[in-house]
Amino acid sequence: MSPPSCRVAIIGAQRQRVAKVAAILRADESLNTVLPETLVTTGSAPPPGVPPSITVEYLPCVARFGCYEDEDGRTIRYLETVEHHGENGTLSLAPFFDELEVDGPDDATPFPGICAAAVGCGVAIDDDDDVEKIKSFLETLSSSCRAQVSTSDVDNPLPGPLTVCIEPNEEHATMKEENEAYRNLSEEEKRESVVTGSIGPGKMARFAFSLAERAVRRRWEKEFDDHEQQQRQSDKLDTDVALGAVTDSPGPHVPNPQKTRYSCRKCRTVLFGVADLEDPPHTQSQHSFRKKGASHNITTSLCQSHFLAQPLSWMGGCGDMEGKLHCPKCLYKVGHYSWTGTQCSCGTWVVPAIMIPKSKVDERKINYVTATGSLYRPYGVESLPATGQRGLGLVEAGD
Repeated sequence: MSPPSCRVAIIGAQRQRVAKVAAILRADESLNTVLPETLVTTGSAPPPGVPPSITVEYLPCVARFGCYEDEDGRTIRYLETVEHHGENGTLSLAPFFDELEVDGPDDATPFPGICAAAVGCGVAIDDDDDVEKIKSFLETLSSSCRAQVSTSDVDNPLPGPLTVCIEPNEEHATMKEENEAYRNLSEEEKRESVVTGSIGPGKMARFAFSLAERAVRRRWEKEFDDHEQQQRQSDKLDTDVALGAVTDSPGPHVPNPQKTRYSCRKCRTVLFGVADLEDPPHTQSQHSFRKKGASHNITTSLCQSHFLAQPLSWMGGCGDMEGKLHCPKCLYKVGHYSWTGTQCSCGTWVVPAIMIPKSKVDERKINYVTATGSLYRPYGVESLPATGQRGLGLVEAGD
């Protein structure tokens, strides 16, 4: 099975410059394939669910602008067209957004149409308004295309084309100035710049490839984020083992089974118990940090989250100023922590905050079983009676 491909448009004002950039890209095989494993910030393996490689197809394009005077005598500049100059001559970009496998699986068209556009290749396109006109043009073409693509993840619709204009190097104020500096280079310096990608067509070629990488990362953003989160947790565990921190620790956290415990709503793994909650609990509605004029009635709001007294062993140490908390078994997000504090739904600012929303966990209370097999729970009692007491047993609610 061939790898999926993504199209990147190289848009400029002059056909010759665009063609030169396209020739550089075709000659360098390393700029024709995106390897997701090179895009992860931690580790070296690509995220699960992401193809091991994505082929990049570059489309050399020329943008043409026109202008007219309005009734007030002002000159109005507008985008006439953006055309693809390829092996088959000059073509409209519209057909690239029509070639869809609409009836195929969701992954059949991971990059419908054109996924990115690198704008540059000419001093005529050196204005934010021009770039916005090109961006709006591509968005219009892609909107109907993306609406046709079947996707099961309705909460994460396919994004539009990533349209970005190349920026000048620090030593130049504008791209016009940088292009002039390139023209003043010797032939040998120009050939070297193609290799280094520091200025001129070589820089534009590498800029186009960088947009392809950004488009791949954006397309599977959730997969990349989840993969890197797991890798960071694994790396921290390896570091702790190397430093002897794990061997000196008391071991995995085991809440008292004779008291109410709280488990992951997704996989039912027990995460913490009532003894792990903040003690004493924060005072409800002590402060209000909501914006003035908000319609919320702070005094009647209830706490919708559990706040823990300290980090637990499965939380990975909570070494950053803030971060997310995931179930150690299924990696379902169950909460977050912030050493600078966060606001409870009741209005109180809790510092530090190790917060787990009640909607993310299930409460597992203890019920008592009499000698006759009947089930009861004394009001207000959380812990079991002394062991060995005749005629009493226990079961956990929901088991």
